Amino acid sequence: MYKKIWNKVIESDNIVLIAHVNPDGDALGSSLSMYNVLKNMGKNVTICNMTKPAKYLDFLPNYDKVKQTLPKKIDLMISFDCGSFDRLGIERRDYFLINLDHHISNTNYGDINLIEEAASTSQVVFNILEANNVKIDKDSATCIYTALVTDTGNFQYESVTAEVFRVASELVKCGASPEFISKMLYERDRLSRLRFLAKALDTLELYLEGKVGVVEVTKELMDKTGAIKDDTEGLVNMVRSLETVEVSLLLREEDEGIKISLRSKNYVDVSKIAVKYGGGGHIRASGATIKDKTFKEIKEMIINDVKEQLK
Repeated sequence: MYKKIWNKVIESDNIVLIAHVNPDGDALGSSLSMYNVLKNMGKNVTICNMTKPAKYLDFLPNYDKVKQTLPKKIDLMISFDCGSFDRLGIERRDYFLINLDHHISNTNYGDINLIEEAASTSQVVFNILEANNVKIDKDSATCIYTALVTDTGNFQYESVTAEVFRVASELVKCGASPEFISKMLYERDRLSRLRFLAKALDTLELYLEGKVGVVEVTKELMDKTGAIKDDTEGLVNMVRSLETVEVSLLLREEDEGIKISLRSKNYVDVSKIAVKYGGGGHIRASGATIKDKTFKEIKEMIINDVKEQLK
């Protein structure tokens, strides 16, 4: 499969790289990692995302090259970290599509689908490049390593294996700097974010004898603290860090509905809950957007779902 994918890349001239809307570190890092590789091959490459990438990832090489519109001519499109075509935010056109992902819930919407149970989609990208003896330069290594770090919770999740650390080691050899990437990801807090976190944590409520922790973020709270969407990153993990909490739930009010972010520690598969509401993700980290429901209604729904799995 790795060779088949790379042969298709070699024979294509006009290539588009795209990830799911509102890309996280893995989605953006994976797609950006291929940008430099393909540019060095002399390909006409466009990297797209239908939403503007989060500012906390602005240190990634070629971050400023991400466009919000597709080019007219496309020979090949490669999608990254996207479980279903609709999450790309585009309409299907007449081009060949390679779908790269690590979510087993992927709907296999591509002409070629490579779905591996890896720690991140960037690990899948690394496997393709390594198998085809493609040189990974410093910029691409930085993107792949960042994606790996963010999707493993800084190497804390159960998806972390000896192979993950081997890949990380190879990326460091290629020029990725763990110190630099760590500082960029975790030591650039904005004052508005700290103020926001304090107010958001004030909404914390515990259910099921402390097994479920819930925080609510309204548009009003965001406006009052001057927070932006990026500032909510990590909040749901803070709630999960509480000793008694098995499942943490962040409810964030958005124009299109209420975004739910779910995290679990040991027993609950939150991906099953997210899929139920049109979302997806991993066993320990998933999300969805629910329309036409209140905070209270959604809380009750999710708590009941968790209760079913804890029986």
